[in-house]
Amino acid sequence: MQAFAVAALSIWLCLGATALAESHGPQPCTSPNMTGVLTVLALTGGEIKATGHYSYDSTDKKIRFTESEMHLNKTEHLEDYLMLFEEGVFYDIDMKNQSCKKMSLHSHAHALDLPTGAAHQVELFLGSDTVQEENIKVNIWTGSVPETKGQYFVSTTVGECLPLSTFYSTDSMTLLFSNSEVVTEVKAPEVFNLPSFCEGVELEEAPEGQKNDFFSLFNSV
Repeated sequence: MQAFAVAALSIWLCLGATALAESHGPQPCTSPNMTGVLTVLALTGGEIKATGHYSYDSTDKKIRFTESEMHLNKTEHLEDYLMLFEEGVFYDIDMKNQSCKKMSLHSHAHALDLPTGAAHQVELFLGSDTVQEENIKVNIWTGSVPETKGQYFVSTTVGECLPLSTFYSTDSMTLLFSNSEVVTEVKAPEVFNLPSFCEGVELEEAPEGQKNDFFSLFNSV
């Protein structure tokens, strides 16, 4: 797994990033409330697993992700997830059929904020380090998620701590999460409200040996 983090860092360097020398790295930061577009790519085979709009409440640790209707090869069910990390549950919502499933989340880690224990590696300029309008300064973080035995490599902006991309790898998956069109507020907080047809839904048990988390949900779509 360590080879994955090294390889991912090499990709950034090959893209023309310029490292900035520093004596002490920053402490892990926290993402703001956000809305944007999240695209998930399986690096093995290059398949786009999902793309859609999300809203993230960084205070109450909630994510609503709704898959775009323009996602190719998805002619039937479009993924619609409400993830409540503080409660340790998520809802798989089917607006078309007005039904939903409620299941446990076995990890608080996800791609829209730095997981607990993230270690700072380096600060980089992406683009030109001499022309201000043609660069972005980012921090690179790595770490592991004990609950899933996964390792990650995350880039965030310096300042607002906006997650730009996340590489995530386990023995069974290697995913790239790309975050775009970010707005640092949630203008429609009602997206975190449960649809009426989901209220009172009983918690379903996962199949034996299966543990659901943010990353595995997108690997299975």
